[in-house]
Amino acid sequence: MKAGIVEAIAACLAAAIMAVPVTASAAMDEIDCGTSSFEFAAEGFQVDCERSTDQVRAEGATGATEVDVMTVTADDRHVFITVVAISLKAPRLIMERRSLGQNFREAFDDIKAEDWNGVGTKGGYDTAEFNAVISGVPSSCIAIQRYLNPMYTGFKRRLIGLGCSLSGHAEVYDALAKLRAPGD
Repeated sequence: MKAGIVEAIAACLAAAIMAVPVTASAAMDEIDCGTSSFEFAAEGFQVDCERSTDQVRAEGATGATEVDVMTVTADDRHVFITVVAISLKAPRLIMERRSLGQNFREAFDDIKAEDWNGVGTKGGYDTAEFNAVISGVPSSCIAIQRYLNPMYTGFKRRLIGLGCSLSGHAEVYDALAKLRAPGD
């Protein structure tokens, strides 16, 4: 799933910026998680962080973007969470608010969500529960989203994430509760 995340994030960012067309296509670099916008502290999990910075242009305005990705995987691999923070540092560009379902389908286009159930706000995130087959295994999953830094009629930062477990949504929510992300 990680191989296509850069392209999916770039497409999601491009679609979310109000002034289009947009270019955004930087490669992801591994970083020390202490320098990312996320924190995760719990025994029994592996944590990986990546960052991409790039320039974005739209209708004559330019600026920087920063994308942080944290992937948390249980040592026994029965639960994982991937959360993406997209920050627009372009002074004249903003992201428009879009639905969790729409952003999820663009950011995680290789995941076929079945039985999608929007559950509203949970833990400060717009949340949906669904089922999916992950690496050939039926899994219980959640999708999360949060907008931050409102400006004019849009936002400068958005978080979107996916978490799945082999044994139910409760394990994903328990792991998500250990995550500290912008807005917490």
